[in-house]
Amino acid sequence: MSKLRSLLYIIKQSLENLLKNWYMLLASVFVLFTGMYIMGTLLITSGSISAILNEQAEHPEVEVICRSEVSDDDSLLIYRAILADDRVSTCKLNTKRDNFELMKKTLKGYEEIFQYEDADSSVLYVSFDIKLKSAGQLEAFSEDMRKVTGVEEVQDNDSIYKYFRSISRIVKTGTVVALIVMGFFSVLLTVNTIRLTVLARRKELRIMRDLGASYAFMRGPFIAEGITIGLISALLAFFAVKGTYNYLAGVLRRSEENIRSIITLKPFSTYSGGLLTGFMLGGLAVGLIASMLAIRKYIDTERDDEK
Repeated sequence: MSKLRSLLYIIKQSLENLLKNWYMLLASVFVLFTGMYIMGTLLITSGSISAILNEQAEHPEVEVICRSEVSDDDSLLIYRAILADDRVSTCKLNTKRDNFELMKKTLKGYEEIFQYEDADSSVLYVSFDIKLKSAGQLEAFSEDMRKVTGVEEVQDNDSIYKYFRSISRIVKTGTVVALIVMGFFSVLLTVNTIRLTVLARRKELRIMRDLGASYAFMRGPFIAEGITIGLISALLAFFAVKGTYNYLAGVLRRSEENIRSIITLKPFSTYSGGLLTGFMLGGLAVGLIASMLAIRKYIDTERDDEK
């Protein structure tokens, strides 16, 4: 029963302390929330880029564009040659009409471009969307296709792969920097918030000490205060990251098909468990470290006085 009363006292005192110093509470929560939000965003971005890289590596794609003078009938010869290649998994032939309709869809809202008499599919080209069986064959296959008569251009996703890989390195570096910088400022501000409470209750703490209260009991409200700040920040950051991710996923779903074919986002539930756990543990760690640092100086001073 006494343990329950002690626990209730600790909770009550920590809440009262937070309400008394609400302005510092808001500042601490804001800094810690911002740090967690940035780190969470960077971590999910890194995870999404890794998924894109894996997708690009597992399904290497090549687009072969023929010269405009190559007719649909002539393109069938190229099409059959591509299908006969052992390196090819699938191949889709896009006729001049297909590419013309795709251009009209892409340029929706600028229909006046297609009002000219010679604006028809004959001015466009035949193309092939090819998926290879192995990423290791991408460069050699692209070079072979450039030598085929009638081929104007060959585009592969190797450049996209390298682009996302470079972004991934930048994001990972940014995550480490954000972790160090925001972690430092979060602990510093939370320490100052709790230290204000320690100074305000210094007289009360001395009375508690004189009445025989242990230092562990005296630390209780301040540790609970730090943990509360950490957990509030963690929950706010989690829901903020979730809202941002779902919004961007919705924007992507409404984007053009060629963008969706490159960038795919997994459901937020893929990351939610690990992200929430990480935020909660991070909030607890910051709260504990900050509260211990804030009260350590006072406890050390009191112990020196006893000597």
